[in-house]
Amino acid sequence: MRTKDRELLRDETGRHLEFMFRSIGQVKQLYPWLRPNQSHARLRRAVARLRSGAMPSIDSRIPASVLADLLEGSIEQDRRLREINADTDELRELEERLRRR
Repeated sequence: MRTKDRELLRDETGRHLEFMFRSIGQVKQLYPWLRPNQSHARLRRAVARLRSGAMPSIDSRIPASVLADLLEGSIEQDRRLREINADTDELRELEERLRRR
């Protein structure tokens, strides 16, 4: 790998790490993990139904509004993780392209 390529990779790695640390640093509270590939749109519809009262809570001891808050937090947490994963994949692709040169 050429010196310019190594410098580019180092700079990009630093940028990606800063993005990841900023994303993680914004987390105020941890939420339950969502199943892999679970649809955020479907969960948002469930949140709307819970808030409107059209859908009862899955457990009578947990108010529907609390369950809706948990789902919204889980969706946001999952969205951040997907962004970090996409950013990491982008960095790996750059590294592979530079190594092939």
